[in-house]
Amino acid sequence: MKILHLPTNVASQISTTVRALRQLGVDARGLVWNNGPFCDPRELELHEGISLRRRPIRAARARLVWWRELRRAVDWADLVHWHFGDRVLPLGLDQRTIVASGKPRLVEFWGNDIRIPQREAARNPYYARTVDQRDRWPRRRRASLATQRRLARAGFVCLLPGPELRCHLEDEWFPAVYQMRSRVILSDHQPTYPAPDAAEPLVVHAPSHPARKGTDAVLRAVEQLRRRGCRFRFELIHGRRRDEALAIVRRCDVFLDQFVLGAYGLAAVEAMALGKPCVGYILPELLDAYPAELPIVNAEQDNLTTVLERLLQDGPRRHELGRLGRAYVEQYHDALGVGRQLIEIYRGLLGIPSR
Repeated sequence: MKILHLPTNVASQISTTVRALRQLGVDARGLVWNNGPFCDPRELELHEGISLRRRPIRAARARLVWWRELRRAVDWADLVHWHFGDRVLPLGLDQRTIVASGKPRLVEFWGNDIRIPQREAARNPYYARTVDQRDRWPRRRRASLATQRRLARAGFVCLLPGPELRCHLEDEWFPAVYQMRSRVILSDHQPTYPAPDAAEPLVVHAPSHPARKGTDAVLRAVEQLRRRGCRFRFELIHGRRRDEALAIVRRCDVFLDQFVLGAYGLAAVEAMALGKPCVGYILPELLDAYPAELPIVNAEQDNLTTVLERLLQDGPRRHELGRLGRAYVEQYHDALGVGRQLIEIYRGLLGIPSR
């Protein structure tokens, strides 16, 4: 079984998935366009994204090389797993090449590629309050629907990495939807559980996009706790390389995830894998969609100060939550476990009998 992953290494998920599949005996490749500095590049075939506006000749050459390598990789593959809804080449030539091959194809949506602002704002007051760009919302809605329609008509089967995106999907275009979870390589994340007797616990927040992660609410809570005389240290991780950011998270006692989108992201998964208690905002309507063992401490922007203060005052609870978080990731986000589920999906799409 030869599986090709491309083109966007969202939150290192192509790298993680390819590595896991190879450990499971699958011949997997990851062809990635413009890998970001915060994404793991291991075991990937990387192509630098060059701006067409700034360097048109170099950019055109880079895209020709990408198209050539993509065609070769598609010819090699039995199945194509596309990550994120965006296209690399003009007129969607890369996706057209995949369709022309006749190979089974799967698209995994990851968030803003299909998130419809009007729908998210209707169920999430923090999103409506924070992402206040209503003049752009109709355009973003059209972009989401155009992305879904294009991929559905092209014969891509849909895969979602979590329950929070289900309401943004058009059911008539994707009548069959596979549900999966984001994944981490457990051996990359050796846990270090918080010391129950830490005199000044270290609190860490690592927003990839401060506005979308509720960083303003985090900073307000930190300032309010300092005024109350609460003893703790705080570090905001932003603009750091991936290895530097993970090194800081390994030392922390509390990890603050996101407080706008109402679901936990891969940063929280990695923090839990490292044995850290996590605080984040989970939409009430999504709580039942997650496993009952989910150990994330649920906090809204309006009560984050109180929730965080209680956690800072309870060292044994921080330690226990760290252990529960690691166990949760081992059960639900282990790349090898999720990889086995993916293999069964691939086998079904390829018409291979299930094991």
